[in-house]
Parts: sequence; C-alpha cells; structure tokens
Amino acid sequence: MAVDYRDQYTRKQLEPFWPNEIIKMVVVVLCTLTVIMAFVALPTVLEWAGVEGLVHEEEPANPRVTPEHIKPEWYFLAVYQYLKLMEYPQQWFGIDGKLLGVLSQGVFVVAVVALPFWYRRKSHRAMTIAYYTVVTIFVALFLILTIWAIWPPNPLFVALTALAVVVFTALMIQERRNIRRLLHDDHESKVQR
Repeated sequence: MAVDYRDQYTRKQLEPFWPNEIIKMVVVVLCTLTVIMAFVALPTVLEWAGVEGLVHEEEPANPRVTPEHIKPEWYFLAVYQYLKLMEYPQQWFGIDGKLLGVLSQGVFVVAVVALPFWYRRKSHRAMTIAYYTVVTIFVALFLILTIWAIWPPNPLFVALTALAVVVFTALMIQERRNIRRLLHDDHESKVQR
C-alpha cells in the first residue's frame, strides 16, 4: 500500500512544481546569462570608459603556420601534412580539396585493411619487385611528409628517422634473401623429384 505524501507534510510545506519551481529555475538561468553577458560586454565598456591596457590584443593569426600545441603526434604528422597539401588547390576534379584529402585517406585505410586478405589469396606466388617498390614508396612518402610537417626537424627525430630507414632497408633485404632462398630450395626439391 502506497504512502500518501500529503499525510507527512502540512499544506504550507507543499508547493506545486508548476509554476513555483519553474519560475525559480527561470530566474537562476536569467541571472546566469546576465553575468555571462556582462563578462562579454566588459571589454567594450572598459574601452568606452577610457580604461586601456586591460584587454590584450594578440597578433593576427598566420594561416600558414600551425602553433606547436596544435600539431599532432609524430605518427599523424604525415597525414596532417597531406591534408594541408590537399587544401591549397581549392578544387580537384570539381571536388573540394579538403574533402578529397579525407576521402583519399579513407581509400588508403581500406586498402591497408584489405591487404591481409589480398595477400592470403596471392600467397602461392612469390613477392614481386613491384610489391617491394610500392611498399618502399609508401614508407618513403610517409617519412618525407612527416619530416616536412615538422620542418625544421629536431636532430633527434632526424637521427631516429635515419635509423628507421636503415632498419627498414635491412629488413627488406633480409626478407628478399629469405624469399629467394625459399624459391631456390623449392626449385631444387622439384628438380630432385
């Protein structure tokens, strides 16, 4: 059995939600907006009153230079630079440059996601020089765009990039040797049969 709240309180303690609570909320909201608008209008009022030096005007923004606190992490610098490059020709084939930049990166992401499935289907074939060339070009473009985005580069970053290029090249050479050895062993086993 439900308890009737009217039995617990006197009639004077009970007040209706509408309009009493709504009016209180409206008053609070209007007071808050008044304070906010006062802060918004304060610089203009101070300037009109002749009080100067309180409002600090910054230099105009330079659209060609990105402030350091806005630049992305190093692994997104290539994407960042690519999008910056795509925005300057305003139109590419009738499509906005920024939109085309985002869409083309979407195509690249889909290609990277689909790569394992494509590779599995082609696994019976040996890697071709075209595959290595495409991978090398993509890695080189990534490094070039990354360095370009932080130009002038930090010496530590240049050293790490050079080390990464050397390691990548060594791994590619080692992988190529392994593939050649496997192909050679496979060929010899077929000849012996």
